Amino acid sequence: MEITEWYTIKALSLPSSWIAFLSSMLIVGLLLWKVYRKEVASIYADAVLTLILVWKFSVIVTDFSIVIKHPLTILYFNGGMIGFVIGLLFMLATLWKKLRSRGILEEDLQALFLSSILCQSFYQIIMAILNDAFLWQKGLTIISFSCWIVIAFWKRNEGIIWHRQLLILFFFSHMLIASLQPLGIWQLSVLVTLLFIIFRILVQPRRNKS
Repeated sequence: MEITEWYTIKALSLPSSWIAFLSSMLIVGLLLWKVYRKEVASIYADAVLTLILVWKFSVIVTDFSIVIKHPLTILYFNGGMIGFVIGLLFMLATLWKKLRSRGILEEDLQALFLSSILCQSFYQIIMAILNDAFLWQKGLTIISFSCWIVIAFWKRNEGIIWHRQLLILFFFSHMLIASLQPLGIWQLSVLVTLLFIIFRILVQPRRNKS
């Protein structure tokens, strides 16, 4: 969805995308804490914190010359879309390392499948609520991603094949919905979905040696 609204908290102005991002992360974190053990929820929380920190300080990479001239830029700016992708890739790398150290447990894979769909779904729903668009675009986004939330909970305990098929279907569903939104399929959110799905497909449970 296109960002049409900004919100002011004291002296800080935030785009609706930040509100949607932080709200969706909080909702998913609470749901994971409710459904799984606290340890699983803490892994998710650490991953989100890693993403935010790397995104924030990636401005050093994306705007190095400006940061050198004006160091306080780090406090007020972030790395933008490129920085977010850098943060996401760094988060997935650290998450992969942590899951491997735990032995890639079944509940980790279930939580990863669930969060891959829930994070994007809640983000899209909140963005549709907060921003201006045609009523049918908002309705299509909210109804479609709400259905995916139900499917994610319904099928979270299924095996690898089910998860793989559903995630691929979720990606194409997201692309279809995005193509009908104001910004089309060339949205950062579509790339985020693709990266999450590739990551979940690549992360497989370890097999015991016979």
